[in-house]
Amino acid sequence: MIFKVAWRNIWRNPARSLVVIASVAAGLYAGMLLIAIFNGFVVQEIDSAVHTQLAHIQIHAPAFSEDKDIKIVLPNGTELEEKLKNIPGITGVSGRIITTGMISSATAAAGMEIHGIDARDEQRVSKVSEMMLQGSYFKTPRPNSVVLGSTLAEKLGVKMNSKIVLTFQSATGDLTAGSFRISGIFKTTNSMFDQSTVFVQKADLATITGTLNNLHEIAILCADIKQVDATTSDLKKQYPALKVESWKEISPEMAMVTSIFDQMMYIIIGIILLALMFGIINTMLMAVLERQREFGILMAIGMNKPRIFMMILWETVILTMAGIPVGIGATLASLAYLSKAGLDLTQFSKSLSQYGIGNIIYPVLQPAVFLPITIFTAITAILSALYPAWKALRFKPAVAIHKI
Repeated sequence: MIFKVAWRNIWRNPARSLVVIASVAAGLYAGMLLIAIFNGFVVQEIDSAVHTQLAHIQIHAPAFSEDKDIKIVLPNGTELEEKLKNIPGITGVSGRIITTGMISSATAAAGMEIHGIDARDEQRVSKVSEMMLQGSYFKTPRPNSVVLGSTLAEKLGVKMNSKIVLTFQSATGDLTAGSFRISGIFKTTNSMFDQSTVFVQKADLATITGTLNNLHEIAILCADIKQVDATTSDLKKQYPALKVESWKEISPEMAMVTSIFDQMMYIIIGIILLALMFGIINTMLMAVLERQREFGILMAIGMNKPRIFMMILWETVILTMAGIPVGIGATLASLAYLSKAGLDLTQFSKSLSQYGIGNIIYPVLQPAVFLPITIFTAITAILSALYPAWKALRFKPAVAIHKI
């Protein structure tokens, strides 16, 4: 009975009711779309880091990560690499020779991290080969060829087929150098990575440094990022003498970004729901004050205060629950479009590239987010109805009946 009365009261003033529905829908739409955009930033930043420099898991000799000494190698690294390739859930394994040194051209020089890789294995853990601007990623390997980033190439003043010199420490501790020819130039979404990392063939680097078949790092990519923690834990148990780290441990700041985003999501929702609450209170309070005479008559003919309270509560809840599917529907429609077209932020490309984020952002919203947002909005509606309902209960029938 009270529900029917509340339903009829809502549509006695459709303009006001539609304003409440629209405000609920707009608030939800803005909040969820903003969350999806921030989530898109986080997902793309993590994906860029994982598929360019971190991989999901890395294995080193315990002391190697401290100063990347070329003499600190993985014991039986090549054998370990082959064993890891046969573990279920692991889709890519790449053994690397890692060293630091200088790269120099005829006009400039820069500090550098040099990766000696096997191109076929590396392509299973890294997407750098898909980001070539010129040349190829060791597609037709030539001795002493090097692949570097476009930012670094510009800094050195070099181009395709230019000669550069790499200077680094050998396995015996001596300073050595090698002449390389540029066979490919890439550009990732991370400008810092592009100007600080070069790739050469593992065999070439092993010959010059004298590392033979030794490895410094094994990068691993899992079939699903959700499997990373479990796989890391298993590998730590199997190889306790080695340093096995997930991408979260290698780059804790990246893991912190995810944690901060989760907190930010609830803060954004809280701010939007708070604003929504005041909007609903204002509209419902106006509705109650305009209907003083109506409430006075209802009280005079015997409707008790709990029923009046429930009637106002139902009116608020119905309006809010009508706005929720509209807001969610608008969000889903926008995400369906933006997930393909993306959000073009080219004008901020230089700033974004420092954080490993591309020019096009693809908003992402997990389905699990919709349920808590719906629940929080419903709770907000109930809280919003309390003050207007309390105000209506304070009306005195004899006075309220004479209100215009």
